[in-house]
Amino acid sequence: MSDAAVKQTLAIIIPAYKADFLAKALASLVRQTDQRFNLYVCDDASPADIEGIARSSLGARPWHFKRFETNLGGTSLARHLNRCVALAGEPWVWVFSDDDLLDDNCVAAFHKFLEADGETADLLRFDAWIIDERDQITGLHTLHRDRETWLEFAYGLLMGWRRSFMQQLVFRRCAFELAGGFLDLPLGWSTDDAAVIAMGRQKPIRLIPGARIRWRHSDKNITPDRSLARREKTLQATCRFLEWLQGRLQPPRELLFENDRAAFLRAMDRYLVEQIGIQGARPALANWNLLARTRAAIGGGSRFALLKYIAVAAVADGLSAGGQAVRKLAGRSGQ
Repeated sequence: MSDAAVKQTLAIIIPAYKADFLAKALASLVRQTDQRFNLYVCDDASPADIEGIARSSLGARPWHFKRFETNLGGTSLARHLNRCVALAGEPWVWVFSDDDLLDDNCVAAFHKFLEADGETADLLRFDAWIIDERDQITGLHTLHRDRETWLEFAYGLLMGWRRSFMQQLVFRRCAFELAGGFLDLPLGWSTDDAAVIAMGRQKPIRLIPGARIRWRHSDKNITPDRSLARREKTLQATCRFLEWLQGRLQPPRELLFENDRAAFLRAMDRYLVEQIGIQGARPALANWNLLARTRAAIGGGSRFALLKYIAVAAVADGLSAGGQAVRKLAGRSGQ
C-alpha cells in the first residue's frame, strides 16, 4: 500500500463494504493494460477485512486505503461517495464498486478518448454487459449514444428509454465540484441519474468506445428488499428527484425542442405514476401529501386522478400477493 500519490490524471475509487466479489473487482483493475491511474479503496466501516482483501488482491500494485469508522453508505450514499471523492485530487474521477468488473482495456480506452476528444466533455460513460455471480454475461445494459445532451438524457430517463448507474461514469472533478457533489436522496435512489444531469450541463455527455464494464446482477449483490419502509423511501426519493429536476428545467436554459416544457411535464408525471405502480398502494398512501405536492408541482394533476393511480396499484398488489400464494401452494402440493 502506498501513502504518496503518484501524479496521474485519473483516480479510481472503490467505496468498499461487501466482501463477496471485492477480490475479483480489484483483480480486474490489476489486469488493466494501462495502469495510469491512482487507486483508492475506501472501507465504509465494513465488518469484513477490506484492507486484508485489498492487500492480497493488489500485491505490489500501489494503492491508497482509508477506513471510515462510521458507516455512512447505509444512511446516505451521496454523503459517503462525496467523502470518498474528497480523498483524491486527480482531475478525473471514476467511482467504481466492490463487486463489478472492467474489461482489461477500460483505462486504456479512457486515455485514448481523453487524448483525442478530452476537451469536448466533462462526463464520460462506458457501455456495460450484465454478468451473474459466476462472471458469465447474461445480458446487455442500455447502449449509449456517442454524445448526448443532459436534456436528451433526462427526457429519455423519464420515458424509460435510458438507464444509468454510477460505475459507468467517469467525470471531471471541476464539473463535480460545480454540481455541488452527489445529490443526497433516500437510499441513493436516482443519485446516479442526477449526477449525469448535473455534470453534463456544460458539455455533451460522451461515450468511451471500445471497452465495457461488467455490471453484476446476483442474489449476493442485489437484495430483493420489498419491505414497506424501503418502498416508502423509494417514492420519497422519486419525488425529491423530480422536484430537483423541475428546478433544473426552469428558464433560462437551452431547449430540447421548441416549447419542450409541456413534454417534460408529461414525462415527469409518467415517471411518477410508474413508480407508484411499482412501489405499491401502501407506500403511496403513506407518502400521500408528498406525492400530491410533487404531482401538482410538475403537472397540476388532480388529487382524484392520483387516487385512481393508487387504486390501480392496490389491485396490482393484490394480484401479486395472490400469485405468490398460488406459487407457495403449488410448491407444497409438489412435495
